[in-house]
Amino acid sequence: MQLAHEAGFSLGSLEVRPSTREVIASHGREVLQPRVMQVLVMLAQADGAVVSRDDLIARCWGGRVVGEDSITLVMGKLRKLATRSGGAFAIETIPRVGYRLTVPDAAEPVRVAARTAEPSRPRIVVLEFTHQPGDEDQAWFAEALADELTAGLSKSPLLAVTPRQSLLYSDVVGAPPGAICTRLGVDYVLDGKVRALGGMVRISVDLIQGADETSAWSGRYDRPMVDLFSLMNEITTSIIGTVEPAVLEREETKALATPEHSLQFWRLFVQGRRAFWRSTPEDVRAAEELLEQALRLEPNDVSALSILAHCKLYDVWSGTAREPASNIAEAHRIALLAVSAGANDAFAHFTLGVVLSLMDRLPEAKAEQRRALELNPYLAAALGEMGRLLAFEGESAEAIAYSSRAIAASPNDPQAWLWFRAKALARFAAGDYHEAARDAADARARKPERFSLCYLLAACYSAAGQVEQARRALAEGDALAREQHPGKDEGYSLEALRTGHPFVRPQDSERLVKALQAIGWKGR
Repeated sequence: MQLAHEAGFSLGSLEVRPSTREVIASHGREVLQPRVMQVLVMLAQADGAVVSRDDLIARCWGGRVVGEDSITLVMGKLRKLATRSGGAFAIETIPRVGYRLTVPDAAEPVRVAARTAEPSRPRIVVLEFTHQPGDEDQAWFAEALADELTAGLSKSPLLAVTPRQSLLYSDVVGAPPGAICTRLGVDYVLDGKVRALGGMVRISVDLIQGADETSAWSGRYDRPMVDLFSLMNEITTSIIGTVEPAVLEREETKALATPEHSLQFWRLFVQGRRAFWRSTPEDVRAAEELLEQALRLEPNDVSALSILAHCKLYDVWSGTAREPASNIAEAHRIALLAVSAGANDAFAHFTLGVVLSLMDRLPEAKAEQRRALELNPYLAAALGEMGRLLAFEGESAEAIAYSSRAIAASPNDPQAWLWFRAKALARFAAGDYHEAARDAADARARKPERFSLCYLLAACYSAAGQVEQARRALAEGDALAREQHPGKDEGYSLEALRTGHPFVRPQDSERLVKALQAIGWKGR
């Protein structure tokens, strides 16, 4: 039996995916051993009929001679699965004949029918990285790199990653990406090559969408082949930080092309996420509405809860909240729900940490970011947030290091502007105003509509003695603030500035305020 060619089906309350050996239940997801899944598929396909031991051996063991214990062991594992699923099915032994799968409480044996699943999280598989034959170092590195990428991508709550063991039981070698996706039941394949020459190693990577066999992203890394473990960590972090945004960008584009009336949870979620990252007041309000609709379908979805919490903070960050404490309290409530729904979800802990930082609970905020990085060392958002918190504490060297790691991990991430901003703040606190201005300019280049970045850039220029550039940045910030918030004459208020820049050392905050006042800022 080739599991990769078997269609998925429902079995009572369970969803069975043979191609990835997964069983999805209300209590979570399990990956079965290949033989156990083969037997489950064969029993289910019998539609309630008895399957003989000889037939099981012929199809699931390839006709090899196996002892009674082998079949008994598999049946025991299936019965334990049935118990864990609350009795979704049962395995009945027919003495001296064989076995039968039944669905309890049914008037007669129920046919296990294939079903078309609702759109869900995009599925991805990491293929074997090809390498030059006969080179054991390259072979080891290629295999280890594919394993590390699979493990790292599996930490994302927004991607469903197929175990690489599935490749061992699927004839996909040399097949085109579309055929591989069909056989393995995935949407994307991550393919790569490792080549070494003259002390250098080149890693080429392609992320391919199976539906049309188009490239969603590709990258190339040329590095000295010195410390293979450090090299693997650097490249793995960079690839993982890039693949998730690339996949989600494709999924968001597909969701936007879907008619409004047919939206289900995933489409609502990705549209809400896309609207949030556009970060205009109108888009954030639209994001809230979309995410709240999605949560009515799946109230405990960790990712939707987390992004909704960030939406609630938008007016606080932008300095336009009428009652900032109320916004923060609501974000805190939602972030706690997210962590409760996904105690081992790194992004949920990152989100709670962000909220706690606005509640002047910095030690707890840093603890949440440390927990996020324990759960997912590749989470660039948590690296960047640690950089921001350290910048406000005046720990400039550490702040710059964390922020730089975040940028290197995911340079095209929608959040990257925040990490450049954190570097600018760290350099400002350290008195390195010229370099601070450069980082602030990089942040603004990635988020030109964010008027608060204009004020930061103006303060850096002012402190560096570049008065003309500082006044121009201040004027642009005032214009953007009034454009986005008509009727708010004062532009960026002193309260909003202090809320958005919670320096622990009072002298750092005062230097920022005085640098703006020196070029004519009237915030109060």
